[in-house]
Amino acid sequence: MKNFRYPLILLFISLVCNALFAQDGFDDKTRALYILDISKYVKFDESFDDRKEFVISVLDRDDKLYWQLERLSKVRKTIQRKPIKIRLCARRDQLKGSSVVFVNSSDGYSIGHVLDMVLGKNTLLISEGYPFRTSMINFVVVDAKPRFEANEELMSREGLYVSELFLAQAIKTLEDWESLYDDTEDELEMEKSITEQQALLLELQMNAIDRQEELINENKVILEEMRGEIEQREREIEKKTEVLASQEGEIKEQKQTIHLQVDEVHMHREILADQEKNIRGQEMTILNREEEILKQDQKMGLQNEKIVLQAEAIQKQKIIILAIVIALVLVFGLVYLIWMNYRNKKRANDQLRAQRDQIAYQKKHITDSITYAEKIQRAILPSLELFSDQIEHFVLFKPRDIVSGDFYWVEEVEDRLVIIAADCTGHGVPGAFMSMLGVSLLNEIVINKKITQPDEILNRLRDKIIEALKQEKDGVMKDGMDMTVCVLDLQNSTLLFSGANNPLYHIRDGKLNQIKGDKMPVAIYEIMDPFTLHELKLKKGDAFYTFSDGYADQFGGPAQKKFLAKNFRKLLLEIQGQAMIDQGLLLEQSFEAYRNDVEQIDDVVVIGVQY
Repeated sequence: MKNFRYPLILLFISLVCNALFAQDGFDDKTRALYILDISKYVKFDESFDDRKEFVISVLDRDDKLYWQLERLSKVRKTIQRKPIKIRLCARRDQLKGSSVVFVNSSDGYSIGHVLDMVLGKNTLLISEGYPFRTSMINFVVVDAKPRFEANEELMSREGLYVSELFLAQAIKTLEDWESLYDDTEDELEMEKSITEQQALLLELQMNAIDRQEELINENKVILEEMRGEIEQREREIEKKTEVLASQEGEIKEQKQTIHLQVDEVHMHREILADQEKNIRGQEMTILNREEEILKQDQKMGLQNEKIVLQAEAIQKQKIIILAIVIALVLVFGLVYLIWMNYRNKKRANDQLRAQRDQIAYQKKHITDSITYAEKIQRAILPSLELFSDQIEHFVLFKPRDIVSGDFYWVEEVEDRLVIIAADCTGHGVPGAFMSMLGVSLLNEIVINKKITQPDEILNRLRDKIIEALKQEKDGVMKDGMDMTVCVLDLQNSTLLFSGANNPLYHIRDGKLNQIKGDKMPVAIYEIMDPFTLHELKLKKGDAFYTFSDGYADQFGGPAQKKFLAKNFRKLLLEIQGQAMIDQGLLLEQSFEAYRNDVEQIDDVVVIGVQY
């Protein structure tokens, strides 16, 4: 108990100081100081040693008191050698694991319900504004001064103990509680009565003096007789003066006591200021160390840069030496080659003549074969008129070589028109082989298996091409095709579309809408997602166009640049209003005029349909 005596005296002094500087009762700062100071001097049972933190829970929906406690806990850091943790709880079931719980009656919580939550948990309940002996520690305000009552019996039942010196500062009985207010009223009445008596006495004395002065002027004899009375009254006045002086001395002592307490508060503030200075000093030390580490890192970086520069210089020297050696070898080799060329030149000229004749023969043979292949390719492609009897359209088909890597395909299945424009990998003979493979697989998928959903056609065709060409993701064979598949349902006025890399252009009322295809080809690819299905509702007069990239990629014009997709879209808008067959002719004329003398760089296929 002796170990608690000095800290409890400090607690008493701090509570008195808080009361002096908070004459309007409890504010959040005063509450926070009282809660932290009282928590230091409450002795818990042996289970307290197992707790890792000293948890103070505030049962409140407002966080003002919580932040005051949080700021003070950053300064004090520990209570009874355990780190402080402040919690804000809006419900009673969140109070578990608390060492101290604070609740204010103004927040509307039932003290009985809160007490039920903490009983048996070795938890100190601090409250404010509740009835007498309903809590363990209860804050009250008397004469605008903060006070507290302590329920020693309830704390003892919960295994909580405080010293007699602490209890001496608290209100412990109901009589003390009631007498606080009664004593205050009696003291006020007494002081009022004394003041009235003193005022009356002074008034009487002034009247007596006046009468005495008149008597002195009238009769000196009477003055002598009354001198004794005057002296007696002067003695009474002296006694009263002594009483007043004694009261002034007491007031001075009280002021000295207050000054001492204020000095002690200032001393505590200076201690806190010194601690803050120490913390700032430690922060500066840490910052200085961080700066030293940064400087060391910079030095190491400079050293690494020097090492890199030295390595680069050595590497350049090696490259120069190697270049000189290679140059010498090339010079000797060149001399040898010139000599060999001179010796073999005549023999080579003779061989070239023979090879030229042979190549001419082979070229004619190959050209004849490719021309025949063109007949075969055109035979397997649909007629350019396609379905002229059902709907107005055009097909612009311009192979770069004799045979084409681009192809178009159309078929009517179950009252649906399937229209496809495809661009195979490569052009010429390799592209033609891919186009024939594509036509063959489309015949199987659409005609034989009756599949008319555009996305499903592309999915099936991709699987067939991967299987036919034995393609693998890590393999060399990546050949495939870019393709647009349109399915026109004339009965329902709908257009279904799916695209592999290529888009669809839809024009309505002079406005062009671009529907983009998926960014993957009909072949093995790093992305193998299912193709996307787009559905359009058509109106009379709508037009749509499907095509390969050959038209937009053609070089020509004054600057010898690509025609580009934006100019292709602009051209399509300009020719609206023309018949579809005339649109095809205008597109071909524009293509040839832009190309002029420049060689055609790719196969071209464009299909236009007007609903």
